[in-house]
Amino acid sequence: MMYKKILVALASPDDCQTLFPKALTIAKKNNSLLKLFHCINSEVYFTPYGTFTTEEVTQLLPQWQDSLEGEQQQTKQWLTEYAQKASSEGIAAEWDSTMGNPSSSIVKLAKKWDADLIIMGRRGLTGLEEMLLGSVSNYVVHHAPCSVLLVQ
Repeated sequence: MMYKKILVALASPDDCQTLFPKALTIAKKNNSLLKLFHCINSEVYFTPYGTFTTEEVTQLLPQWQDSLEGEQQQTKQWLTEYAQKASSEGIAAEWDSTMGNPSSSIVKLAKKWDADLIIMGRRGLTGLEEMLLGSVSNYVVHHAPCSVLLVQ
């Protein structure tokens, strides 16, 4: 099967150590376009005053806004760096990031971008941990519009 558009879902810069080389190898074999993607997890906070998302809390508390802006800047920096590394290897690459639910954001982007393959890692959660924390990789495998390669 030929993979022309490969979406590489990166949870952190550490993922680049394992996922990026595999993505490059597959992209070179298929002359693929890479899209590096990171989703800043939008957490939900439960308070006595109601439920708030990360976006709402950052609007209320300036120090959280600064923290979020710092994380967005760092994300932009490392995604740009790895896109440039891919380009230096002769692979066309672009990147994207968003804030939200990582599971649905990956699937939504794969559909919108018409990806042929999603490459992503998995944390290795099982049992109660997976049930309580959820599994991004499990969700993506069951809802993706294309093939998914999980790297452990």
